[in-house]
Amino acid sequence: MPKHAKQEAISTGAHLFTFAFRVVSGTLDPERITGELGLKPCQTRRQGELRADGVIFTGMWAYSGYEESDGPYWETLEEGIAFVLDKLWRHRQLIDSYKSEAELIWWCGHFQTSFDGGPTLSASSLSQLGEFGADLFMTQC
Repeated sequence: MPKHAKQEAISTGAHLFTFAFRVVSGTLDPERITGELGLKPCQTRRQGELRADGVIFTGMWAYSGYEESDGPYWETLEEGIAFVLDKLWRHRQLIDSYKSEAELIWWCGHFQTSFDGGPTLSASSLSQLGEFGADLFMTQC
């Protein structure tokens, strides 16, 4: 969804979601993760890189199914989960091996202009997410 469409959807009271899988570690080599999984990340950071505000980043490899760091935006969280899980499912054993050296996180951004509800997750989606053994982090934007 183009940025202007996101802004328009939010201004009309719609809820939008981003969803990505993250591998986070102070010793992470993002290029190694990319090579092993054969997937192009939407965002990477090396340990020690500085944010604009001067805070030091922790190493990270993130995957949303798209190479852009901004998006995609989903009208339901279920759509985002299904999309990312479909692409990562066959890699789950290799991903599981990263637990010994990194934190695994499902990252969800929830964009809204009102407090008239939030995401609903099906038992099936929750079960599949649980098979990865990663924590779910949701942030409201």
